[in-house]
Amino acid sequence: MIKKWKTNNYTNILNTFVFNYFSAERENDSGELKGKFDILECRNWVNVFAFNKNNQLILVKQYRHGIDDITIEAVAGVVERGEEPLIAAKRELLEETGHTSAEWTHLGRVSANPAFMNNYCDYYIAKNCEKTSEQNLDALEEIDLLSLSLDEVHLKIRSGEIHHSLFLAGLGLLSLPS
Repeated sequence: MIKKWKTNNYTNILNTFVFNYFSAERENDSGELKGKFDILECRNWVNVFAFNKNNQLILVKQYRHGIDDITIEAVAGVVERGEEPLIAAKRELLEETGHTSAEWTHLGRVSANPAFMNNYCDYYIAKNCEKTSEQNLDALEEIDLLSLSLDEVHLKIRSGEIHHSLFLAGLGLLSLPS
């Protein structure tokens, strides 16, 4: 039976704004398997499936440095230290889109990439969103908004225009029966 591995050493290699990089020396329960493993410690994230009063999904279009290209994805962001995920979701919706909602449901939680990352992403549905202010973007953000039906979203996924893995994982949660 597989058991949690023992950590013999955990060394901080690098600290950055987005993540902290560690090297972990670990071994399995029997001691037969040992190795060094790269670990990225990251803050948790939230993704919001925000629906307007016409049941269209409010999406953000933005440049992403990692892939050096523009993506279409859900409203999303980091959960600040000490912040509850729902509060972060409401904050991100307002900042990125200028919308608010009184109808929130927690969809679920996924591990972003458990092979080497330690964080989770919480998903929320916000229904009947309405525009209550202008966007209040971070200093280095540029975000355009799109409102699409789920059918239009599925077409953009099939065409490859929507490809963000955490957005796609959230759609899987969205399609699960309640």
